[in-house]
Amino acid sequence: MKIILIVKPIGSFRLKQIRKILEATFDDKKDTFDIYVSMKKGHSVTLTQKALKEKADVVVACGGDGTINEVARELVKTKVVLGIIPLGSGNGIARHYKIPFNLSKAIQLIQKNKITAMDVGVVNGHYFFGNMGCAFESHFIKQYQKNGWHGIIAYAFAFFDAMLIFRHQKIKIQYNQKIRQICPFVFLVSNTNQQGYDFTLTPTAKTDDGQLDLFWMDESNLLSKLKFFFFALLRKKLKGSEFNNVPLSDLKISLLNQDDFCLQVDGEYVPSSEKNLEVKVLPKSLKVVVPNLS
Repeated sequence: MKIILIVKPIGSFRLKQIRKILEATFDDKKDTFDIYVSMKKGHSVTLTQKALKEKADVVVACGGDGTINEVARELVKTKVVLGIIPLGSGNGIARHYKIPFNLSKAIQLIQKNKITAMDVGVVNGHYFFGNMGCAFESHFIKQYQKNGWHGIIAYAFAFFDAMLIFRHQKIKIQYNQKIRQICPFVFLVSNTNQQGYDFTLTPTAKTDDGQLDLFWMDESNLLSKLKFFFFALLRKKLKGSEFNNVPLSDLKISLLNQDDFCLQVDGEYVPSSEKNLEVKVLPKSLKVVVPNLS
């Protein structure tokens, strides 16, 4: 088995630790491995293309959901398997699959090579494996990246910063033979049952059912928004008439205002000038190494 790891920028000590565990885990008579270090945003895409040319059997994304997205988008509809070593902040995709955060255990998982097929979401040509959103949560991600620091406290600061600048947009949505006009505070389409830090807006989402889960929260007063924030912070289940959760396989979103969408894909802000978004699912289009989930 040929394994190539693509690692987000980390210190030399961490890299040496990864290499040492790899040497102790894999049989050098049967397996080969190499480590590519991503230097900047988007670099993991190029490195994955290089790994494909090198005929890797498994390409391991070592990072968070953004790193996973950059690696996995190149592996969709191929025979090459995605491995995950969670080294990010929220790690929603890794948490969904219960991939261990212990470095040795995560690498041992790659060696066991238990594979499942994962659905893949697409929004206007952009693949997503965890989730995408186009309301407050996307402004929040934009602010989070602008602030330039990470962790749960950084998320809290970005939330309040985004609250100050967010303006509701009126949209038309078409799904499951229904047409609705809404003005959402939160609008999230998720493939996984985790959005990061053990928090979820889509607790029943599955990655192998050929569907995505749409969650939206209607325009509401400040009290409801603060309720949403504290429930999110405390990782509690959201209940109430203002919260909507719908399974679907395709979705059309039309912006009814004059401004532009603010779009996030797998925790990364994606600039967009389009007035219409089309979301669909590609069933079981990516192979992923996972724990024994039975």
